Amino acid sequence: MVVSKLELPADPTEEQIKTLQTYLKLQKQKQKSQYGKQDYYQERIEITKGLILFRHKQMKSDVWYMRFYVGDKKYKTLSLRTSDKEVARGRALDRWRQLTNHLEQGGEVFEKTTMESLDQYLVHLDELLESQQYKKHTINGKKTSLKKLRLFLEPYRKPSEIPALVLTDYTKWRRTKNWDKSKHRNNHNPPTDQTINKELTDFKGFFDWCKSKKIYVQDIEYAFRKIDWSKSKEKNPSFEVDDWLSIVYYLRTWTRKTENRKVFGIFYRKVFAEFLKVLANSGLRNHEGLLLRWSDIELRSKTEKSSKGDRERIIAHIQVSPDTKTGRRLVICPAGVYFKRIRDLYCAQEGKAPSRNDYVFRNIGTTHSREDHFVGRALTSDHFRKLWYELLEDLRVDKGIEFENQYTIYSCRSFFINQRLELGIPPAVVADLVGHSMKTMEKFYKNVKLKNMESELVVMRKKKLEDGDFQTFDLEQMPLP
Repeated sequence: MVVSKLELPADPTEEQIKTLQTYLKLQKQKQKSQYGKQDYYQERIEITKGLILFRHKQMKSDVWYMRFYVGDKKYKTLSLRTSDKEVARGRALDRWRQLTNHLEQGGEVFEKTTMESLDQYLVHLDELLESQQYKKHTINGKKTSLKKLRLFLEPYRKPSEIPALVLTDYTKWRRTKNWDKSKHRNNHNPPTDQTINKELTDFKGFFDWCKSKKIYVQDIEYAFRKIDWSKSKEKNPSFEVDDWLSIVYYLRTWTRKTENRKVFGIFYRKVFAEFLKVLANSGLRNHEGLLLRWSDIELRSKTEKSSKGDRERIIAHIQVSPDTKTGRRLVICPAGVYFKRIRDLYCAQEGKAPSRNDYVFRNIGTTHSREDHFVGRALTSDHFRKLWYELLEDLRVDKGIEFENQYTIYSCRSFFINQRLELGIPPAVVADLVGHSMKTMEKFYKNVKLKNMESELVVMRKKKLEDGDFQTFDLEQMPLP
């Protein structure tokens, strides 16, 4: 049955569709059979056995191509991107040598696209996480870097097209085309040299993996930044005592502000305020605090008698989750009073006490989102980060206070470490509390100067800190140098 264009039915039967499919298949085979014939080429040069240089007869441009026999009746065709014959010949020989070596090492020349390779690498990272070779936050950091690489490599369809010097202009791209300060309202500064180097290290992980999987890529050159540490700003700087007091005193007003705030907005502000105090009084990392469940915490209280009457002191024994950076460890700290306040907040809001398996900082939804799948899960660092920036902005507007240092939530941990060191606690004891090695303590807190303070000054400073929700009563039980 022969079907002409004029005879094509508007609503073909199944038999007519099969006939059309057979016709198209025959045409495709016929066209394929013409490939390699002399009249297929505008010009053809055989460089060596299995390698030819040619220009397409059907192409309007005069760009040269190479065609390389890879075995099993298969050919690899690549554009050489030049109309100069001698340049094309040189490029063809270079690519032929590279592909030949690649094949001899067990690689493939019919590769996946760049984006498919990136997707496959992400699966590999998930496998590393499942096998517990990396912590979750480490894998998440690598994935964040790879989002930038995915955008940067969009012009290159396949890994083999990525030039060795592709990352030469990465820093400029990252700080201009990939940086929109309007989307970073609380941080108008583009990525630092440290951030750039971290991302380049993550990129190297991808390219090294490509080579291990015999995915052809050139030897990429990495434009790591040379960092002058003497001029760099401290990351997550510790609070100055007066700055911490300004924040704590303002929190007492900020958590009661009702303008443009629904009831649940006020509730999460109160939870966030206690979260900051927990971090500052325990040295926990942000993600360690957010992963805490009530079963991880044991509160032990005692009553101290003083001239002003009895005062309850609550020590918290915290079992840090094994899913965190340093794994499970015990932290004994004076943050018990803040955990007690958090429990009271949830009791008042929900009308019942949290269960042992509940997250300490738990999402309970809003009045219109009780069925949301996030309800019951731990609150996220993004959620608290937004509240942190909101707090700083309100502090600036309401009180005219704008800090010189670029504080972050992580500054609570630095504050805990610095104050413990400055008040005379041995570095080894502090390192054990916060999950640092001594080497790391020296690297990140080398600027902390231990102060040989007179006992009277120590007492005065402790009183000032305790007025600002920074507990120091536990220091009396710790060994001093």
